[in-house]
Amino acid sequence: MAKLGNAAAAIKPKGSAKVKVIGGLIVGAIALIILFSIFNFANTDANRIGLHYGGGVIEDKKFKSIIPPGSTNKLIGPGDTVYTYPIDQRSYIIGGDGADTDAADEVTVVSKDNVRLGVRVQVYFTLNRDKDVIKSFHERIGLKTEAYEERGWNDMLQSYFRPQIDRALSAVATNYNWAELYNNEAKKSAFQTAAAKEFTRLLPAAVGGDYFCGPGYNGSNDCGELSFTIQKPMPLDKGIIDGLEAKQRAELAKATQEQKNQQVQVELQSVQQQVKLLGANGYLLKSAIESGKIQFMVIPQNGNVSIPVPTTTQQPGTQPTEPAR
Repeated sequence: MAKLGNAAAAIKPKGSAKVKVIGGLIVGAIALIILFSIFNFANTDANRIGLHYGGGVIEDKKFKSIIPPGSTNKLIGPGDTVYTYPIDQRSYIIGGDGADTDAADEVTVVSKDNVRLGVRVQVYFTLNRDKDVIKSFHERIGLKTEAYEERGWNDMLQSYFRPQIDRALSAVATNYNWAELYNNEAKKSAFQTAAAKEFTRLLPAAVGGDYFCGPGYNGSNDCGELSFTIQKPMPLDKGIIDGLEAKQRAELAKATQEQKNQQVQVELQSVQQQVKLLGANGYLLKSAIESGKIQFMVIPQNGNVSIPVPTTTQQPGTQPTEPAR
């Protein structure tokens, strides 16, 4: 019995140590869980910038800091939130392949001569990264549209970009006739420039700030202007294009005929001058010679010329013909 008691006493400390180890691991795991529940870690992709806002139970939900693009495991407080926005080149495209709207979508405008035209538009830009500017954008626009999410970003473009594009194009189109915008490259270029200028004026007023820069902006250079391009405005009534093409064909045929008439007139004047100089018979002889109907040769003075006569098959009993001299 004494041996058994000693054995039990020897085993007991080992079990107690194991329990302590397991208990320590459990306590450590609980501590880690508590630690991670107290602290947050933020990450940003290389093409996105983060806005860090407080959100703990003992502090206000206010802006704290900018988290640069490409940050990893940035420690933030418990309950804090990071909103990220794109810093790379972005676009808003109306109509066509790769459009942010339906492929068949167009901006409808009315020309100076009251023809309705469809216009497809491409705008390229970047988000202004200045701390105060992007903070204002987030609090005025981003939170309302959830622009920090991809779907919300697209909704933001549709809500703020599209109306100003429509207004800019409509305001400028009334200065041009439809045919000028359709087939006059200089007029189309002037229309695009004027529309871009008007859109650049309207957009900041609509969103409340200079939140958008040109596609070449990188965060350290000048903001620059947005890139605004349009495709050829097209009449919504396709019959107008058919009528224009028919008119152009008729004008081309008329111009061709007028050119031919001018050529005939020049030739007639030339004939009249030659008749006046050579006389009617002289002109006819000259024309016949030039056309090859009359052949002649120049015979040297006191010279002998042999004129070959075509040979024919000699009939029996006939004398050969001598060449003429």
